[in-house]
Amino acid sequence: MLRTLKQYLQEEMDLEMPEGLVSGSWFAEHGLPMIVGCYDCTATMALPYAMIDEDGHCFCRSCAGVDT
Repeated sequence: MLRTLKQYLQEEMDLEMPEGLVSGSWFAEHGLPMIVGCYDCTATMALPYAMIDEDGHCFCRSCAGVDT
């Protein structure tokens, strides 16, 4: 099951992602990278745009089959 970052943070870390523009310091404070690579095609993207599976692997929306 793939989830958005917001869903993943709520369900796995009990953490609310701020609305709107999120500063780099917020990611650093929570030990999260700002840029990740797709587990399937290796394309890079900003973490908020990734879809995340139950093992914590990040996927781009194209590989996840999600419309952008």
